[in-house]
Amino acid sequence: MIYFHIEPLESAWAEIMALAEQHWTETEEYRHGQGFKPLYSRYAEYAACDWMFVVMVRDEGRAIGYAAMYVTPSMHTQKLVATEDTFFLLPEYRGKGLASDFVTFVEGECIRRGAVEVLFTAKAVNHVGAILEHLDYLPVAVQYAKQLSRADSALPPDAVTESNSHVRAESP
Repeated sequence: MIYFHIEPLESAWAEIMALAEQHWTETEEYRHGQGFKPLYSRYAEYAACDWMFVVMVRDEGRAIGYAAMYVTPSMHTQKLVATEDTFFLLPEYRGKGLASDFVTFVEGECIRRGAVEVLFTAKAVNHVGAILEHLDYLPVAVQYAKQLSRADSALPPDAVTESNSHVRAESP
């Protein structure tokens, strides 16, 4: 039996990390040079102030997916906005409608927590965008990434330093 469950971060962390390794390998290839090093303490800080929650997907108790969502006041509207940190299902559970049910469950929890908007990221390497559009989500932005340590970056790696302050933006 497959079920969705909101779980405390501390009790689900080990299972999340086991799934997260696979998730990272599948969807974050453009960042592999940065290394995969989630810090429990940083996630726990957000969970402690109730700005993050975790949903686990289980099949007969076995963790087969997870989502972590931040629910924080928008800096622009002060309304609560839910933003996806991670959303993952093991490949063998995809293509059966489970992902749609998973998004719907996560959305329901966001509503319960008072969010007026939900934001998901759909990577180019999977079909999450199609699932989200099927559930009436609209694509509102395209996210671009550039690894700044690469040789072809606009600025050399040592461009922003104390001795080179003319490159840094100063605060008003």
